[in-house]
Amino acid sequence: MLLNQPIVMDSRRVLKALRIVWAAMLFSLFMYAFVLTRIRASSNIPPDQTFQAGITLMGIVTGAVVLYLRFVRIAALYSSIEPIDDKTLARKIWTSHVFCYVFSETTALFGFVLAFMRGDPNFYVPLYLGGVLLMVLCFPRLPEKE
Repeated sequence: MLLNQPIVMDSRRVLKALRIVWAAMLFSLFMYAFVLTRIRASSNIPPDQTFQAGITLMGIVTGAVVLYLRFVRIAALYSSIEPIDDKTLARKIWTSHVFCYVFSETTALFGFVLAFMRGDPNFYVPLYLGGVLLMVLCFPRLPEKE
């Protein structure tokens, strides 16, 4: 393939690439838990409740963004009434799924930060588990043909 040739994007190739990215990001989520069991924060003073509540609120907002992307934007792409060419559809599916993954990872990272700072488990465990659940919800699959 020459460098100046356009890259052909078809739905099967995009789906395969998305599944690889998904698996790598899900693996990194599990690595966060492993890393947290091996390291300790230098401070023994946990952050105050206001800070933890703020981080939790940011995690909830990013989780809501993931749910919107997954169940509104991606669902609309798959059930589009108007015909859309394969290249544009593949590009939009790729972008939407990657954003889904990034925001799912961000939700779990908020939990990671709180756990690293020795925060309250009532704050960081739901964020971390929520990030993992959101990542599982964003698993890429082909739309069902009617």
